[in-house]
Amino acid sequence: MLLGIGRKVLVMNRICCACLILALFPGCKPLRTLLAPENDTVSQREQTDNAGEEETYMIKEHKSGEWSPELSNSEKQTLFKIVEDTLNWCVNGSSEPFSFDQYTLTDKMKKDTATFVTLKINGMLRGCIGSLIPADPMYKSVHENAVLASMRDHRFRPVAPRELPTIEVYISILSPIVPIDSLEKFKIGEHGIILTKGRARAVYLPEVAVEQKWNKDQTLSSLSEKAGLDGDSWRQGASFQVFSSVVLSK
Repeated sequence: MLLGIGRKVLVMNRICCACLILALFPGCKPLRTLLAPENDTVSQREQTDNAGEEETYMIKEHKSGEWSPELSNSEKQTLFKIVEDTLNWCVNGSSEPFSFDQYTLTDKMKKDTATFVTLKINGMLRGCIGSLIPADPMYKSVHENAVLASMRDHRFRPVAPRELPTIEVYISILSPIVPIDSLEKFKIGEHGIILTKGRARAVYLPEVAVEQKWNKDQTLSSLSEKAGLDGDSWRQGASFQVFSSVVLSK
């Protein structure tokens, strides 16, 4: 069992990012070095109308499959700005309510979306919380997950203000979850997968099998154990759902 969270749900259906096993295996490379380079894309640099304005920075995007939320570079920048401002707000213990008034929120960003927020320092996992259920608008989902990843990930102490300058942020955006009637439809590296059998339930994000170099049987056996079942329990009586993800990073 990689992390004992197969059946443990945190605040508001949000779960620890068990796919990022770097916390348990310090020798692993950072996520960005493990992802297939052919799927890495960089948003085009946008030009500003006024020469005095700061040049727009680029956001990297890694797709596990063909699905994409189709966000513009500007929208991705706004998500990062929300997460970074949220970290400063909650880690420094601001007494003022967090306000979204300063951000340009597009229709895509207002759509209910499941997201994860991952925090690293020097490539090592520092916190990760997310949700499989698209219960909140995208902009609010990344805000809430940033708070939980920095302050409520039970595997780590809360992030301290002195750590903020070294925090690396990764934002994962999940596709809609769909049931599958055959495991032939589960594609390693392209899909995250959810196993449900009785009251037992566990999930892996798309990166897990790739990082661990598992084949399909190994992935499903580990997933069964993560749910608190025997390693072969996936072979009979279990149901499965799959999804894709897009990981954004600077």
